Amino acid sequence: MVVSVILPVYNGSRTLIGTIEEVKKFSKKFPNFEFIFVNDGSTDNSLRILHSHLIFPKTRNIKLISYSKNKGKGYAIKKGVLASKGNYICFMDSDLAYSLDYLHELVESLKEYDVVLGSRNLAEKENKKRIKLNRQIPGIIYNKISRILLNHPYLDTQAGIKGFRSSAARKLFAQQKIKRFAFDTELIFLSLKYNFKIKEMPIIVSRPETYNSSTVNIMKDSIVMFFSLLKIKYSELAKKYEK
Repeated sequence: MVVSVILPVYNGSRTLIGTIEEVKKFSKKFPNFEFIFVNDGSTDNSLRILHSHLIFPKTRNIKLISYSKNKGKGYAIKKGVLASKGNYICFMDSDLAYSLDYLHELVESLKEYDVVLGSRNLAEKENKKRIKLNRQIPGIIYNKISRILLNHPYLDTQAGIKGFRSSAARKLFAQQKIKRFAFDTELIFLSLKYNFKIKEMPIIVSRPETYNSSTVNIMKDSIVMFFSLLKIKYSELAKKYEK
């Protein structure tokens, strides 16, 4: 059984060396996991770091995909999915705000479920202590709007850790229209539409200092995500999603 783990990277040089070292240790200990870093047009030193630590010397079970123009996290993960070989396909934020150890729980759940969603809401008490209020509030508002517009029951659609059976991942990403942050919500919406079996898994932010200093522009990206929700709704009404 092979498990593919996709790590999208955009201007992540501040945390990237630490991430690569942790991935190398994990990969050596668990050789059935393949890791795919996808450099999404970074403009900092991310690509240089990835090359120097992954290509020279060449690393086993760790791949690198890179392109020059930033196209969005959803696009980057789709590129990783298309290049993956795993029976199960997972993605995680490349700053490892969530521990790699969660991968084992994801895999166990995917033996029974088609899609597994990391949920900070299911560990709300612990995460409230770790996540700054200015990062909590936009997420709460976004999720409320997305539940109303798209009629889904999930309180956390945006956590950067999710897993799929390979067959489910390939069907979902083939239908993907959203390239940037709201792609998570679109995948969940499609999973419900296709009657995939879904599980939520409680997760705790393991690196609050990294999580709270993310490069995400909360106000700007929240507006983009809202219009992405409208695009998902329109695509559904216009029957652009095949069943």
